Amino acid sequence: MQAKANSNSLLLDADVSSINLKLWPYEEARQLLQRGFNTHGQAVFESGFGPSGLPHLGTLAEVLRPSFVRHALKLIAPEVSSRLIVFIDDMDGLRKVPENIPGRDTLARYLGRPVSRIPDPFGCCQSFSGHMVAQLKEFLKPINVDYELILSSDTYAQGRFDSTLRTILAKHREIIAIIAPTLRDENRSDWSPFMPICPNCGQVNSTRVTAHHPERDSVSFCCDRSVAGAQGCGFSGEQSVLGGRAKAQWKVDWALRWYVFGVDYELYGKDLIESARLSSQIVRLLGGRPPLGFSFEMFLDEQGRKVSKSVGRGVTVEQWQRYAPIEVLKYFLFLNPRRARRLFVEAIPQYVDDYLDELRAYAAADTDEKRLNSPLAFVLNEQSPKRFNSDLSFTLIMHLALALGISDRELMWAYLTRYDPKIDSDDDTRRMAQALLDCALNFRRDYLKAAPELYQPTTQDRDIAQKLIEYLESKPDASAQEIETAIYDIGRSTFPDKPGRVFQPLYRMIMGQDRGPRLGAFIRLATPARVVAILRQRIQS
Repeated sequence: MQAKANSNSLLLDADVSSINLKLWPYEEARQLLQRGFNTHGQAVFESGFGPSGLPHLGTLAEVLRPSFVRHALKLIAPEVSSRLIVFIDDMDGLRKVPENIPGRDTLARYLGRPVSRIPDPFGCCQSFSGHMVAQLKEFLKPINVDYELILSSDTYAQGRFDSTLRTILAKHREIIAIIAPTLRDENRSDWSPFMPICPNCGQVNSTRVTAHHPERDSVSFCCDRSVAGAQGCGFSGEQSVLGGRAKAQWKVDWALRWYVFGVDYELYGKDLIESARLSSQIVRLLGGRPPLGFSFEMFLDEQGRKVSKSVGRGVTVEQWQRYAPIEVLKYFLFLNPRRARRLFVEAIPQYVDDYLDELRAYAAADTDEKRLNSPLAFVLNEQSPKRFNSDLSFTLIMHLALALGISDRELMWAYLTRYDPKIDSDDDTRRMAQALLDCALNFRRDYLKAAPELYQPTTQDRDIAQKLIEYLESKPDASAQEIETAIYDIGRSTFPDKPGRVFQPLYRMIMGQDRGPRLGAFIRLATPARVVAILRQRIQS
């Protein structure tokens, strides 16, 4: 099979059948092809978003990662069409007001109601979920993903689920037999596949089904449960399960959409493996086939806790774009999904530098196989830089701004171009270098505001500094590598057994911290004269 090049997808003009495609999206696409599709000739991908809180980068991963598999499928089997559904669970009842939402006390009165029927606390959209969906759309714009947004509230209200809801009602005993053994004893006796929406108080979490009536497409229920601080109103009655007057319980709801939309592929967090297993049993009971699943590890914050929108933990896309180019985010989300990764602002600089290394390797690749087996074959698009002809790192730029106390963009750019004129040699490199500079200055302003702590050098430190001063004054045009070698020579004369110990006191005197970028490169970038001035100030203090 052949895939022709185009500017958007970076599909290369190569016979992919002769190339060993190793990356995880290729493997997933091959498994999907071997399995076949629920809808003839079309692969249906799905991702879900629960609009109970603001979207974070974990949300973005659940949309972007299936698009990587779609990309691989298009390369391997260009004759297969596909679609990506992003299903919005806006019929879910609000169980907790997120910590990063205004008016938390006011919103607490709406606990238990579907999020599509709660006012927008920000005052700009028709509902709580409407605001979160608007945020999601903005969230997804920079990554250039093709998707279809489907609202649970619309799908239920328009009757698209009605036929299958009748089947679920008719088979409620078999479904209860699948789910009940997994429940706690206190929840087992009155569990139902359905959650009616109370017509009196509007809650969905507080209703309890007391009888099923398949012949009338309805259930009897009481609104008497207490869930997450929301108490039912006590109303009881009989109500249809059709037309949006009830929603299916979570695992049944998942199976419902898989069946109705013919979903072939879905990624989900490892915490949902058991839910996926049960939902797959329900799909089979309905007469369908569950999708090919891919469970991924969770994102963790700086304290090792799961990133959560319900408590407002996580990095927003606005934060990421302030501190790193968007293609770095796409690269980060491409990396092995089965490995847990820490996702917090202070970790971003390292991800930027990892991306720059990958970008240089991608530009240097001399075969289709190397390029197609690079994450950047999935990350880059026509708006993104295709090369970065410089050895500058984001960490180096950031530390320069911190150590020299520079916040002026033009002055920083003058330092960068003097250090490496290649950053201004072509459009791609210039664009990326300028983006890195802007992000580094933002990071310094927001997270590195204080001047480096003044370090009081020891007698030995002063001797180390003096030796480096003498070298830099005698060799003002020394290269970064020559400076690095000279520092090691000073280390060997000072610490014969461990010459690397020389770096920590120099980092402390120059940058006010225990570690940093390669010191030779930093000194060359900051200019030896400026570093000499800093060291003289330190040893004379």
